[in-house]
Amino acid sequence: MKWIIILLVALLIGGIAGPWIKDLPGIVIIAYEKTSYEMRLWVAVAFLLITVFLLFLAIWTIYYFFSRANKIKGWHGGRKGRRSRKLTIEGMLAFTEGRWKAAEKSMIEAAKTSDTQLINYLIAAQAAQHQNAEVRRDSYLRQAHIAEPAAKVAIGLTQAQLQLQQNQFEHALASLTELEKKSPNHPYVQKLLCQLFEQLQDWQKLLDLLPSLKKHHVYSDSELMEIEHRAIAGLLKQQAEKQEIEKLVDTWQKLPSNFRKEKTNILNYAELLLQFEQFDQAFSLIKSLVKKHADNRVLTLLGNIKTEDPAKQLSFLENWYESNQSAPKAIHLTLGKLAFHAELWGKARFFLERALQTQPSAEAYWYMAETLKHLDEPQHAYDCYQQGLEFILSPNQNSEILALPKGSEDMVSAELLPKFQKLEN
Repeated sequence: MKWIIILLVALLIGGIAGPWIKDLPGIVIIAYEKTSYEMRLWVAVAFLLITVFLLFLAIWTIYYFFSRANKIKGWHGGRKGRRSRKLTIEGMLAFTEGRWKAAEKSMIEAAKTSDTQLINYLIAAQAAQHQNAEVRRDSYLRQAHIAEPAAKVAIGLTQAQLQLQQNQFEHALASLTELEKKSPNHPYVQKLLCQLFEQLQDWQKLLDLLPSLKKHHVYSDSELMEIEHRAIAGLLKQQAEKQEIEKLVDTWQKLPSNFRKEKTNILNYAELLLQFEQFDQAFSLIKSLVKKHADNRVLTLLGNIKTEDPAKQLSFLENWYESNQSAPKAIHLTLGKLAFHAELWGKARFFLERALQTQPSAEAYWYMAETLKHLDEPQHAYDCYQQGLEFILSPNQNSEILALPKGSEDMVSAELLPKFQKLEN
């Protein structure tokens, strides 16, 4: 419609102005070197107008061609983008549902035209990992780096995490060491290092990492405390396994003072001292804990310490018990064991009877039986042996379990069972 109006206006103007232009007087001469052209003025004006019109038409044609080409390109690109987004969504859904092969295929196909290639390749790498395809995994990580060179930390973290999951500890250490140089205070780098050192049982490096973990709030206070306990327990156990008491003591002494004041660490160290029969050192450590943090584990460990003067141990614990009548239930068995080792049979019987009333255990039955033998009550002793053996073999023990280190209940049973069985035979 617009072009029809323009054409009508042009014809109208031409019809009105045409006769006037035709009657214009004058001649136009165009000379070039030895050649000249002569024409009337209205012809020259008409030629000029036609030239301007053709020039305008040519410019408009070129503009129209390029604008249409851009629209076609934009439409084509938009179609690719929509397809890429669709594939990415399908890949994410497949990954969430655990369909690793489908997730990998969708992500790689989408990455060809996606504007989020980094995400596509990282998800594809994780999907390949779940299929134990480590070669493809590493290939996708390299392509992610090519697609987004500035995302070195994100790619490196993904790589280290996948290596840890695959138990490739040496490779993970190399990846995390490189990341630590680039981002020394990155919380997740430190978290993965913490996990790696624990897997490698490199307890000293884990302890060295603790201040940084705390400073950057990588873990909560309770989680950091648990990590600290595991690291110190692991470090001390490694030294104990070398069967050299000097190295164990030296390692303990070199720990920071705040670590050596913590209850769990003291108990772990004292238990290792008992393996080397360092009873006096262990008793010195446990005495301080009884006064401040007495619980079943502390009292049970005290009862396992066999110093050359058990009567002194018994006197110490009796004095403490008189002022702490709300002591944990393990107090009676511990007192009974100390009285037994001090050969105070009457006291041993009294405390062991209380232990069997409040918290029966195979160990209490065994000590009671041995005490009754010394009191010349063989039949009663035999009955206690029988009850202790039944207690160990019973699948439904209703007694409360002592707060011993993990696995120590089985250890007590393993130690006592042969004794009971020998007596039974």
